[in-house]
Amino acid sequence: MRVGIIGPTNIDGTARAAGVDPTAVEQAARAAGRDLAVRGHDVVVVPDRGVALLAAEEYRRAGGQHLIGVIPHGGTSAQAATSCCEAHRNLCHATVEDLTWAGQHERICQLSDVLLCIGLSCGTLSEIAWTKWVGDTPVIIVKYLVSGIPPEMGAETDLRWVDSLEDAYRLLDGHTGVNRAGVGTPRSDSRSPGHLHSA
Repeated sequence: MRVGIIGPTNIDGTARAAGVDPTAVEQAARAAGRDLAVRGHDVVVVPDRGVALLAAEEYRRAGGQHLIGVIPHGGTSAQAATSCCEAHRNLCHATVEDLTWAGQHERICQLSDVLLCIGLSCGTLSEIAWTKWVGDTPVIIVKYLVSGIPPEMGAETDLRWVDSLEDAYRLLDGHTGVNRAGVGTPRSDSRSPGHLHSA
């Protein structure tokens, strides 16, 4: 199964604003990368900074076999000036690069069977919102790492709230009765957008 890992690049600022310990977000990101590698899942990230980078590093360190990097090019001058994706492309087994920063939210949803949300930011909320239009991709949200999601978003997206990463893994591994909207069913190759470049 392809698991897209989403969360803030600015862990310290967003976590503190939510009243969450930034260290807890960092630890969860690292643990998710490591554990998903050990469980044999493919992982999709935007290998920039923050949650995605921490997860990607641990995924590779733990012997993960297929890390897909979504590497946007272009966008606002601020996005281009602050992006670290090029510096971290070496972590990825394959990359998708035929997009701008404005298109990366949609693309990570298209490439993933499910999204794992570890903390929130404006970008993370955008990725969650895009699941509405991209096959209703399920989003697993670790409760203790976020302040909440607007109920309006919850009404139009497939959100799965969990108390821990272990609960998230149970959903991914199909050990519960929850299997709505494709969790546990890999996305068919015909829906795989863009061209994957081998690293």
